[in-house]
Amino acid sequence: MPSERFYRLSEEKQRLIWKASMKEFTSEPYEKVSINKIIRNAGISRGSFYTYFEDKRDLLSFLLGDTERRWRESCLAYLEKKGGDVFAALEAMMEYGMEFCKNNDLFRLHKNLIIYPEAMISECMCGDIKLKQTAGREFLTKVDRSCLRDKTDEGILLLMKQGVISMMAGFVEYYSNPEREEMIRAEYKKVLSVLRYGACVASEKDQVEG
Repeated sequence: MPSERFYRLSEEKQRLIWKASMKEFTSEPYEKVSINKIIRNAGISRGSFYTYFEDKRDLLSFLLGDTERRWRESCLAYLEKKGGDVFAALEAMMEYGMEFCKNNDLFRLHKNLIIYPEAMISECMCGDIKLKQTAGREFLTKVDRSCLRDKTDEGILLLMKQGVISMMAGFVEYYSNPEREEMIRAEYKKVLSVLRYGACVASEKDQVEG
């Protein structure tokens, strides 16, 4: 992740570095990304770059972490807007994510990384575990548990995890087959329906035990 020296730069300078880096990572496969082109477009020296980041993998980790932070903020905002309804929030997030994929340079960045096979990319995409745990706790405080069968933190996080995994699978499919956009949206709604209502019709025994 960036050094403290990077965060002491002006917001405008940080934005220029972010913009130049994103342009390079979205236009070239990872192995062809050029630090020289990034520093030239950002207007910084090579020496300065290496006081901000260790290497291009460190820079990539920063770009992905920044993306994840924005995504978490959007998730929390949707949950709050939907009155704590997890399923409504997940559906809204899917819609937001699909539009984001179509209209943002980050679409091309993630597409480049998904097709890149080396494990080091996966490690970069994992993000900061501590930050994710903090976001999870914040998420839990906003959930309306009244309609949920399992009201525990563990149950809610598991539910959210399944919803997000299916959502990400939809995004990956969209990268490869953008013509299936409407079908992907419809399939995700079916996934949410299964998560909300279950896959089986309740038997008399289930109804008695429930």
